[in-house]
Amino acid sequence: MEKTKIGITVKELRDQLKMYDDNLELFFGGLDFYRLKDRGGCVQVEFDQTVYLNDQGLVVVENH
Repeated sequence: MEKTKIGITVKELRDQLKMYDDNLELFFGGLDFYRLKDRGGCVQVEFDQTVYLNDQGLVVVENH
């Protein structure tokens, strides 16, 4: 099984989004967008929920 890519560059994201109208909303699968944060070499998308991979590699979402 091929491992999926977990990151995307800002350029790749812009290229993916350029075909869409600027007024369309982005949907994050039920997560509530909070902000973008510079993490020194990458941009982290933050949500009101905590999202992380557990020890088994499964995605965990915690509502607060």
